[in-house]
Amino acid sequence: MKDNLIYMAVAAIGGIALGYSQPSLFSFLLLSVYSFFLFVRKRQLFFLCAITTVGFYLYMIYTDSHNRTILSEKMNDFSIRLIAPITIDGDRLKTIVKTKQHENVQLIYVIKTEQEKKQLSMLTLGMVCSVKGTLERPQRSRNPYAFDYQQYLRFQHIHWLLKPHSFSPHHCRNTPRTWYETLLSIRQKGLDDIKQYFPASTVGIVQALVYGERSQMDDSLLEGYQQLGLVHLLAISGSHVTLLVGACFYFLIRFTTRETATILLLILLPVYTVMTGASPSVIRASFMAMIVLFAAYKKIAISPLDVLCLTCMAMLILQPYALFQAGFQLSFIVSFALIVSLPCILQFSASLARLIVTTLIAQVSALPFLLYHFFEFSLFSFPLNIAFVPLYSFIILPLSLLSLGVHYVYAPASSPFVWALERVITISNDCVTFFSSHAPLSIVLGRPSPFLLVCYGIAIVLAFIRLENKRYDGFLYVLIAIFCHAVSPYIDRYGEVVIVDVGQGDCIYIELPHRKGVYLIDTGGMLSFSKEQWQMRQHEWEVGKDVVIPFLKGNGVRHIDKLLITHGDYDHMGAAKSIMNDVPVKQLVIGKGGTRNSLQAELVDVAKEKHIAVKEVERGDSWYVNDFRFYILNPSTQSQETDDNNNSIVLYTKLGGLSWLFTGDLEEKGEEQLMEAFPQLRVNVLKVGHHGSDTSTKEPLLQAIQPDIALISVGKQNRYHHPHPDVIKRLQAHGITIWRTDQNGAIRFLYTKKRGTFTVMLP
Repeated sequence: MKDNLIYMAVAAIGGIALGYSQPSLFSFLLLSVYSFFLFVRKRQLFFLCAITTVGFYLYMIYTDSHNRTILSEKMNDFSIRLIAPITIDGDRLKTIVKTKQHENVQLIYVIKTEQEKKQLSMLTLGMVCSVKGTLERPQRSRNPYAFDYQQYLRFQHIHWLLKPHSFSPHHCRNTPRTWYETLLSIRQKGLDDIKQYFPASTVGIVQALVYGERSQMDDSLLEGYQQLGLVHLLAISGSHVTLLVGACFYFLIRFTTRETATILLLILLPVYTVMTGASPSVIRASFMAMIVLFAAYKKIAISPLDVLCLTCMAMLILQPYALFQAGFQLSFIVSFALIVSLPCILQFSASLARLIVTTLIAQVSALPFLLYHFFEFSLFSFPLNIAFVPLYSFIILPLSLLSLGVHYVYAPASSPFVWALERVITISNDCVTFFSSHAPLSIVLGRPSPFLLVCYGIAIVLAFIRLENKRYDGFLYVLIAIFCHAVSPYIDRYGEVVIVDVGQGDCIYIELPHRKGVYLIDTGGMLSFSKEQWQMRQHEWEVGKDVVIPFLKGNGVRHIDKLLITHGDYDHMGAAKSIMNDVPVKQLVIGKGGTRNSLQAELVDVAKEKHIAVKEVERGDSWYVNDFRFYILNPSTQSQETDDNNNSIVLYTKLGGLSWLFTGDLEEKGEEQLMEAFPQLRVNVLKVGHHGSDTSTKEPLLQAIQPDIALISVGKQNRYHHPHPDVIKRLQAHGITIWRTDQNGAIRFLYTKKRGTFTVMLP
């Protein structure tokens, strides 16, 4: 049975996936192919694997069907126990609490005063508090490729956000802590010690390497590590655990027997797992170490591959939802690839050659998973990993552990180690910042389709088979898969229009079939209000970075042909700078005279610095690509209108057999001028002006253009109370179908030359 557990592990993964997802032709084909393979090549395992698949399938269905809430939205009085680390970021407090009904909820509280913030910093794990507040459902993903917060919490068996009206330690009492809460408290004390005694430039890295905590890292620096494919260095992985277990075992056998040392490590490894955040990579590495130690203790021979497969099945039993986490997938696929490729790696005698081959195997095996979750990879990832892996493994990690250990023994003696650590980390961070900001060489491919994922899988397997025979031409198959992925949008006969849900603002994505053109009308942008220093958050949400850019990259957009800014309001152009910094833009389009607006003038200056062409348009301008034509209907240079809204760019086009009118924030007077200039204008789809404000979409316009469908880009529960009830009544009176982003999330129109289909994210 040596190395045969892999077939059972694959069967278990298949059972979990089938139990959670909706049945599809693709999943049925995969299961059929795997069953046929087992029946032909591993007939003695066929029935065992079939039982494994059915067992895990039923277990997933049972787990998912029982993952339900017992709380009611009407509840407002709560007795809660603080069971997770309490994070205070600026004026926001977050933690996970357990209600008296024994259900976990995510608590989020906006702190009102600086004094209250100081009081709340006294909260500790194990406290039981009485609060009044409201329960809210977590947000579902409102845009394609966006982070699904509701699913993320549900995978942790959390179904509600608790938002207290007030929160004070005076309404809390201390209770005896559980062993788990005690360990988390010790962990938090360790994190606080690092933050207090280590230089600021080293805190984030040391916390990540010692405790698996990255919250103190600068956002731009962490983004640089992710962009360059180096973020795995900041996660506690097998190399960390191997180093620590080896060092501890070597130390313990100096004072006790091997058997006693093994038992002590078996006891301490679960403690270490909790202390380091219990991420999938930590659990995997610790569990594998425990199996190896137990096998050695019992004198049982077990292969590394079987250890990995046992760990995988055990983790899926403990937490079946882990299968859908990026950390779980990357941790296991890279470990699997390195284990099965070990003979190939060991055939090289030179350490550098082994490092290069190991890095190549890890990078290639992780590629499809990285693209699925992060949509891009950096060409610098391979050479930088060759340099950074030994740097972190043999210098930064040992220095971090040594500095912290010496600090606890005798603090003054740690100064030389901390000084050396600071210098090394500063240099490494400067390198990451330089490569990520000046020359990232990132290849944006977008999320691969199921078909492309299969192609990647086949190509990688063929590459590894050739590598086993000391042939390196097999990696050409991977390059071919990358090439097919890169050109796939250009052979796709479908185009799309997406009203991106950016909250209270506008952002409209237009892609022509075969990707003959990519246009973005406005970018959205959340106006931030001034805050005091104590209110400033380290991790601020930003619509460009957190919504628009992930959408573009998930779609595989490598450049924007035209970025149209309809007018100078922040909710239409506030995210433009961050988008221009991250996604190449060929041309910035603004309305004639738009530079009179200070925000647009500033954006034009940024565009010129980046050598982006700038074009001012007016009524009568147009452009065309093949059979697709786009007409600018507003602004008019003859208009005496000084209102920025009525100078909005208005765009008319035909897509998918429908005529479209995009109106920006055009208001009543602008609508009148538009009808005077184009009395015969008729449209099928109207992008409602000014987010449904009653100053727009007046009765004369609706009578004149006679739309069938109205699209409203508007923020959920916005403070302007858009869309206005009178606008909705007017639209309904004309029998117009209404879709709005506050209720439906992103609105997508997938089309060919003559027809198309509307879908929404939130039906």
